[in-house]
Amino acid sequence: MFTENDYKELHGLVFRDDYSGYKPTVLEIPGGDGKVDAEKRYAHVATKYFTTAQQRVDLMPFLLKAHGTATEIARAIHMPSEFYPQLEVSSLRVLEYPPGAISNEHCDFDLFTLMLYRDQADRFVSKDLGNQTLRYIRHYNLQAHMGELGTEIGLGEATPHSVLPSETPQHSIVYFAIPAWGARLPSGVLVKDWLNSRMQRSRTEFKKYE
Repeated sequence: MFTENDYKELHGLVFRDDYSGYKPTVLEIPGGDGKVDAEKRYAHVATKYFTTAQQRVDLMPFLLKAHGTATEIARAIHMPSEFYPQLEVSSLRVLEYPPGAISNEHCDFDLFTLMLYRDQADRFVSKDLGNQTLRYIRHYNLQAHMGELGTEIGLGEATPHSVLPSETPQHSIVYFAIPAWGARLPSGVLVKDWLNSRMQRSRTEFKKYE
């Protein structure tokens, strides 16, 4: 969906200290299992991080484009409407991997993730668990993967995936499709509470030393 030029534009807009969605001191433990992705860096494009009118003008078109595809997919797979991806809580993630950096095997904790740009597709590894809904989604987005919230609402098993190291930097853009925080999962838990619990296992912060 996005191009190398789109990546460069987004990177220039969000990998900067005055953009609140860029958190270079936060490291990710994507599987919640203690295995830290120590070298990759990322920034999120989400409405909650737009603190100026110019940021909204510059970034909203990218977010809307991805969200439109996610909504189309939700309709196509007959997802219950109360769990449709919501623009206000879903996000793009712009990633950079220095040479040798990886992402440990994990499942995302959204409904599903769309791969919108990746410059080294062979470095992305996804396990095929026979999820028929995911196979249908991949007609729209070849490297899409199912998230844990998708499993929670009955879309099938979440997709373990990882990023292998490369001798050169890797760049990618993904979209995390997330339902309204106030939606209640079949388990009875609110989406907001489920996400907060999951995120507590998946983030750690380090302090820079001069």
